[in-house]
Parts: sequence; C-alpha cells; structure tokens
Amino acid sequence: MQTLRIEVSNSIYEHIIFFLQSLPKNLINISHEIKPTLYQKKSIKNEIEELFSKNSNIEAFQGIKDPVEWQKSIRDEWE
Repeated sequence: MQTLRIEVSNSIYEHIIFFLQSLPKNLINISHEIKPTLYQKKSIKNEIEELFSKNSNIEAFQGIKDPVEWQKSIRDEWE
C-alpha cells in the first residue's frame, strides 16, 4: 500500500471525502485530519458581555413566579 497526503481547499473537501469513501474498503484506509481555522479569538468574558448587551431586552424568565416549583415541573417532564 502507498501513502498519499493531500491538502485541499474547504470548498472541495467534502467531495473528495465522498469519493474516497466510495472506493472499496479493502483497498483504501482513509485517515484525515481537519486543521482548525485560525482566527482571532475574543476572550470568553468579552464574548459573554457582548451577548448580554445585545440581548438585554429579552425577558425570558419574567413569567416564573416560583423558580423552584418551575424547575421541578421541568424535571417532571423527563420522567
């Protein structure tokens, strides 16, 4: 068996994997790794603050009078 290593663009990656998976299993062993996309990460604190500021007008839990009772009723749905 020979080893082949290729680098492909994201736009054709799925097509190549599909093609390789269609080949007979006894003739090919597919081993692939996906390199993470490099990008500038924000700190988690900044991301959380940004989300809270964007969604400050949402009042999701205003209708809950008794949080403990509400939580019990949610858990009862799982049983």
